[in-house]
Amino acid sequence: MIIVRWRRPVLFGAPAVTALVNAGHPIVFPPIYAAVQHHMPWWLALHVLNLLLFPAVGFAAYLLVRRCQGRAASLARAAIACFVPLYAAFDSLAGIGTGVLVRHASRITPADPSAFGALLDAYWGDPVLLGVGAAGSLAWVVAMLASAVAVTESERRRRAGIAAALILVVIGVARAVLFQVPGVAAIQPVWWVVTLGCGVMMALVARPSVPAALLTLAGALFGATHVTPTGPLGLGCFLAAVILIERSRSDDPSKVRAMPKARAA
Repeated sequence: MIIVRWRRPVLFGAPAVTALVNAGHPIVFPPIYAAVQHHMPWWLALHVLNLLLFPAVGFAAYLLVRRCQGRAASLARAAIACFVPLYAAFDSLAGIGTGVLVRHASRITPADPSAFGALLDAYWGDPVLLGVGAAGSLAWVVAMLASAVAVTESERRRRAGIAAALILVVIGVARAVLFQVPGVAAIQPVWWVVTLGCGVMMALVARPSVPAALLTLAGALFGATHVTPTGPLGLGCFLAAVILIERSRSDDPSKVRAMPKARAA
């Protein structure tokens, strides 16, 4: 009953609010101390908000495929379950962690707080931190691709699944090759071409084509990085897909199994 009551507010509200908030996410590069200090205290406030917003986006993704049947839907739900703790942990470590360290740097080295910068840069680029972030991003990409397959008509689901597997490889290769410096690939034309090509590929094989393509783009864009422009754009694609899918389900209630029983409860 509670899930039914909050379903649409979460489906529509979580990606919209998260996109708006992270449209103001600063883009920072080493030296991290000077970059983050310039955006305090918003930097800390933003990442505390994201502790709530990213799990809410994960919950919205779960609600989208909650009643879908099949292996793709099961995979999507499993990937979402991995995304929420991994991505929240990464954003906390990278965002709240650096913000707290920057705020207290003057107490550690009062004469020259920037001398703390070398340690902060090492923390920012630590393989463990980056590995947690990469795992969370991968979980989101898998969740969105599996969701695209799950909402596809049954007779086209096999082809959509093959396309999703190919797209996952393409996105992985593009990230490994182009993301030598965090955030740089998002502004390279070739990266945008590859990303849009993934959406077109899914649109050609899936039906309904537009929601499946939008979910694919949601995975690729937000999976690249949650900062502007790719993060808000990815969440915008997710929201657009949700709107189209929900409208389709409203026009044909049989597409959502057991929904009348849930409402009656």
